[in-house]
Amino acid sequence: MSRVTSEDREALRRQLEALKHRALDELRRRTDPMDAIPERVSYEHEVHNNAEDAEGERSEDLRFAEIDIDRQRLQEIEEAQRRMMQGSYGVCIECGEDIPRERLMAYPTALRCNACRVTWERKRRG
Repeated sequence: MSRVTSEDREALRRQLEALKHRALDELRRRTDPMDAIPERVSYEHEVHNNAEDAEGERSEDLRFAEIDIDRQRLQEIEEAQRRMMQGSYGVCIECGEDIPRERLMAYPTALRCNACRVTWERKRRG
């Protein structure tokens, strides 16, 4: 396991910024009211059935679920950026040890080292 260098931190900062832009773009795209209008437009002479209505509702539910995922991802990115500015980025929130470089490079929003992540996930599953 290697430690994060200043060059790594800069690369991670850029990576977080790129991830943030992507998440914001996804949120804008999914929440654009113009994107949802064609699905909701109903013509007086058009015949609808329950299956079409159900499919429309399922599509809306999926869109809202994707928005929630994008918002969560954006929050994780912004929290990582805050930790970076405060100097606590790359430190496990459970044990206080450094999160391995390899883990941060693969998952730049990581909060926990590998051992603490495994323990945390086991507790979550019950």
